[in-house]
Amino acid sequence: MALPLHVGLEHPNLTWIVLAGLAAFAAGLGVNLYRSLGDEPAVETADSDDQPE
Repeated sequence: MALPLHVGLEHPNLTWIVLAGLAAFAAGLGVNLYRSLGDEPAVETADSDDQPE
């Protein structure tokens, strides 16, 4: 059965392109997770209940 549109399945390098894209996506998620873990403040701010009057 002929495909009505060109979808690129006949290209042998499509697998490598998809794998590289997934690897780049996973690396981006890892970098974002690593950076978000380092965003915690070093000094916690005092609540209004802890301040003397």
